[in-house]
Amino acid sequence: MRFLTAFALLALVTASTRLTAQAPRPANALPELADGLYAEFTTPHGAFVTELHYQQAPLTVANFVGLTEGTLAARDGQPYYTGLKWYRVVPGFVIQSGNPRAPDDSDTGYSFPDELVPGLRHAEAGILSMANGGPDTNSGEFFLTLGDCTRLNYLHSVFGRVVRGLEVLPLIKPDDPFSVKILRRGAAAQAFRADEATFRALAAAAKTYPGTAEPGPTTHFDDPDGILPTEPPRARYFNYKLANYERVTGLKIVGRLSAQPPPPAEDEIPGRYMRTLAEKLGVARTGVLVAYLGEDDWRVWIGDEVVPRFLGRPVAPGDLGDGGALHDVKDALITAALKAGDEAYEAQRQRAPADRLPPPGQRIKLQTDALLDALLLHLEPK
Repeated sequence: MRFLTAFALLALVTASTRLTAQAPRPANALPELADGLYAEFTTPHGAFVTELHYQQAPLTVANFVGLTEGTLAARDGQPYYTGLKWYRVVPGFVIQSGNPRAPDDSDTGYSFPDELVPGLRHAEAGILSMANGGPDTNSGEFFLTLGDCTRLNYLHSVFGRVVRGLEVLPLIKPDDPFSVKILRRGAAAQAFRADEATFRALAAAAKTYPGTAEPGPTTHFDDPDGILPTEPPRARYFNYKLANYERVTGLKIVGRLSAQPPPPAEDEIPGRYMRTLAEKLGVARTGVLVAYLGEDDWRVWIGDEVVPRFLGRPVAPGDLGDGGALHDVKDALITAALKAGDEAYEAQRQRAPADRLPPPGQRIKLQTDALLDALLLHLEPK
């Protein structure tokens, strides 16, 4: 099964928007659905409906609809999504399903590329997204968020959101059975095809993962001193995320963690060390560099051609100098992100048993999460 184990424990204590159980509303109290493509999930606790983003994420939606209606990977004359159960329920994080024979059988027998769309985010409860085992390993397994899971952005493909019955989600228990039905409203949704030919054409046209599997000196992210926890492999997931971000947006952001500060001779002039490192990594003009240099020293280099995008306007006289707009905006972003990371770390410490406190590297991990997510969202195409 394709689990989200890299993030599950973290999300339990850091999700800022959580879903609490409430009694489901009666069906007649709900408004009529607008034109669109939807999936209705019927559970022992009530039904909920997700809007499917078939125009923004047609490949992923075609896969989901095909597995639901039986036009893809049908088994024994029935749709693949027959006899589903919620086999993974992590309160405050996700509910997961999509493999009717889990854990005794593999998934659909095929995989397809990620479909990562700027603006489709894991920012709230009720987001429908694909589980995977790494870049471009999507198949049949999916999950719904139970809170803010922003850290999953650019790692998992969002393709829907709950528009009706959100209060049902926190009522779901492990091994609860459920069924899925596709609802089509309007001509465009009626015309949406999810047959094998359509799916294969969409998959063939998708961009594939451009990065490497493991971090290293030339990759998007590296932690050569082993600052981050290694189980699960945090540096690997950060490398995936940044490579995926460039795949989707065209903007290269690289991250480097070091346990030691720069040599004093290389750091005497403000900005010199970061520019030199950015030049070495190929982002001095057209990308972004995030660096941790030991002893709570976080720095961000914004490439010359990226500054207008970062500021949200053309560069004006004085913007680039000490105390200028670039410094102020960058400092505010870093300060807010590190504060969020520290608050998440303290929350984990408060909730953890005395004999299972988070390791010291977890604080840097959470700061890295917060800072990268802040930059990715800030620079995301509008």
